[in-house]
Amino acid sequence: MASPSALTESPGLDLVDIHNPAAWDRVSDGYASYIATHLRSYAVDALQLAGINEHDEVLDVATGPGTLALEAARVAQKVNALDFSAGMLEALYKRTDEQQRARLSLRQGDGQALPYASDSFDAAFSMFGLFMFPDRAKGFAELARVLRPGGRAVVASWQPQDQIHAFAVINAELAAELAAESSVSRPSSGPPLGDPVVFKAEMEAAGFDVEIHPIVHVLESPSFDALWDGLTRSHVALEIAREQLEPTRYTDLLTRIRTRLEGDLGSGPQSVAMPAWLGLGRLG
Repeated sequence: MASPSALTESPGLDLVDIHNPAAWDRVSDGYASYIATHLRSYAVDALQLAGINEHDEVLDVATGPGTLALEAARVAQKVNALDFSAGMLEALYKRTDEQQRARLSLRQGDGQALPYASDSFDAAFSMFGLFMFPDRAKGFAELARVLRPGGRAVVASWQPQDQIHAFAVINAELAAELAAESSVSRPSSGPPLGDPVVFKAEMEAAGFDVEIHPIVHVLESPSFDALWDGLTRSHVALEIAREQLEPTRYTDLLTRIRTRLEGDLGSGPQSVAMPAWLGLGRLG
C-alpha cells in the first residue's frame, strides 16, 4: 500500500527508486505505524465490496504493511500476502496475532509476475500498490490469471493529488527542488489511475467486468506536529529525495515544506480528507 504522495509527479525525481524495494524497506516501520492505521478504513471497504467470507482464499498483492491482509485474515479461510519489500513484510509479521498468523502466508515477489498457479484464489486485492507498477497491464492481467472463475478483484488508487492539499504542497516543493537535477531521468510509466475512465478501461482490458467506486476517509492527527512526524516517517518520495540530495539541501527542503504547510494548515488538530477509487472487477 502506498500513500497518496508515494507516486510523485516531480520533474527530476528518479522514479526508478519508487520501484526499488530498498526505498520501501527504509520507510516500512514509519509506514506501518502511521499510514497503515488510516488505510484500514479503505481495506474494510474493499473486503465488503468483494463480499469475502470464511470459505474464501484471498491474495493481497503489494500488501505493504498488510493492512488488508490482516483484516482479511479475520474472515477468510486463507490469505496470501505478497510484496517486493522484505521490510514491509517484516513490518506486517510484527503486527500479526496468533489467529492471523495461522491463516496468513507471506511471500516476497513481483506483482507483475505472480508466483502462484492460475485459478488459485477466490478474491485478489491490491490496495494502493498496483497503480504504481511499471507495467500496470501485467499487474491487472496477473490478478485475472490467478483468480478462479467467478473471482473478484479490488484495486485501490488515490484520486488526483491536487485534491489533498498537504500532498500537493509536498509534490510542488519536490518538483521545484529536483527539477534542476539533470543527472536523473524519469521513466515513462503512463498516467496513474486517478482518472476513473482510465482505471475502468485498464481493468476491463484484463477481462474484468468493472465498477469504479469513489470513497473518502479522513486522516486525523491531534496536531500539525503529529501530522508532520507521520509524513516524514512514511513518505517514500521524501525518502528518495533524502538519498539523492546533499544533507543540508534536504534539510532546507523539509524546512520549506513544513513552514509552508504549517502556515496553510495551522498548528492545531488536522483533518485531511483523502479521496480514493476502488475498482471492483468480476470474472465471468
